[in-house]
Amino acid sequence: MTNHLKFINYAHDLAFKNFGKTFPNPSVGCIITKNNKIISKGVTSRTGRPHAEEIALKKAGKKASGSSMYVTLEPCFHSSQNGSCADQILRSGIKEIYISCIDPDPRTKNKSITKLKRNKLKVITGLEKNKTINLNKFFFKSLTKQKPFTKVKMAISNDEKIAWSDYKSKWISNSKSRSYVHKLRSNSQAILTTSKTIIKDNPRFTVRNKNKIIKNLNVVVVDTNLNIPLNSKVLNNLHDKRVIIFTSKKNSKSQKLIQIGCEVIQMKKENNSLNLKKLFSNLYKLKISDLFVEAGGIFFANLLKNNLVDEIHLFKAPIIIGEKGIPVIKGNNLKRIDKKLLEKISFDDNSYFKYQVK
Repeated sequence: MTNHLKFINYAHDLAFKNFGKTFPNPSVGCIITKNNKIISKGVTSRTGRPHAEEIALKKAGKKASGSSMYVTLEPCFHSSQNGSCADQILRSGIKEIYISCIDPDPRTKNKSITKLKRNKLKVITGLEKNKTINLNKFFFKSLTKQKPFTKVKMAISNDEKIAWSDYKSKWISNSKSRSYVHKLRSNSQAILTTSKTIIKDNPRFTVRNKNKIIKNLNVVVVDTNLNIPLNSKVLNNLHDKRVIIFTSKKNSKSQKLIQIGCEVIQMKKENNSLNLKKLFSNLYKLKISDLFVEAGGIFFANLLKNNLVDEIHLFKAPIIIGEKGIPVIKGNNLKRIDKKLLEKISFDDNSYFKYQVK
C-alpha cells in the first residue's frame, strides 16, 4: 500500500501543478508504473484534450502491457481523441488501475469502472479521493449545480469597509496581499465584475508578476444598461481572452462591442436589473465553470441574496475607515454569513481569510 499511495500522490502532484490551465475541464494527473518504477506520466492538456491517460499511454507505448495505472479521476467513458480513455486502457494491456475519485459527469460516472472490471482489470477506487475533490472543487460543484463555482475577493479595513465615502482610496491591502490576489486570479477561469467597477477603477484584470502581464483572464461583465466605456482596459487584448457582457440593451454600442470581439448576451430586465440566477445558468452553458468576483459591496450582497457565493477570500488591513466608509456588504455584515474558515495566512500586517460559504 505504501507504493500505491506514493504513486497516486505523485499523480496528484502533477494535477496540482497543472491546475488553472485546463478550464472548464478538471486537472487530472496520471502515471503508469511497471515493476514499481514510473515508465510514463501525463496531465490534462490545456484544451482539455487529450486527457491525462491517453497522453501517458501514448508515451508508454507497448511498455504499457502488464503495467499499473494511477489516475486522479475516473477515465472517461465518452469519446476523447482516440476513443474513450476506458477503451484505450483496455487496448493497452494495463493489468490494474488505481482511481482516486469517480467522475460525477453522467457520461462517465461509474461506467468506465464497470467496463474495466468486466474486462478483468483489477480496479481500486478511493485512494486519496479528497485530494481530487478539493483541487477540482469548481468541476464537482458546477456540474452538480449547473452554474459556475464562485469565489468573491474583498479587501477590507478592520471595521469591514472597502473604501472611503468618496471612493478615493486606491489600496487597502498591502503589496504582499495584492501579489497573492494574482495567484488567486491565475487559478480562476474568469473574473466576474460590474460596469460600475470598470467605470470607477478601470482595472486590467490581468495576472501580473512584478507588473509584467503573464496571463490575460476572461472577463464577465454584468452591465444592465450597457454603460461600459469603449476605451476600458478590459477591452484590450481581446485576441487573448473572452469578454462576455450581459446587458438588457441591443443598440449600436452592443454591435460595436461584438465587432471588436466581445460576446454580448442580451437579457430582459427584471425589477430594473438582470436576473443573476439566470445569468449564472447562461454562463455555465457558455462553458464558464469558475468565477473570481472583483466588484463592490452591492454586487456582493446581491450574490449572497441569490445563494451564488461558494467561497469568500478576505484580505483584512489594520486600518479604521469609519462609519461613512463603504461597507463590504451593502445592508449586511460578514458575521451573519454562515461560513467555515478554510485557511488563514498573514502578509505582514494584513490577514488573509478563506471561507467556504455553507
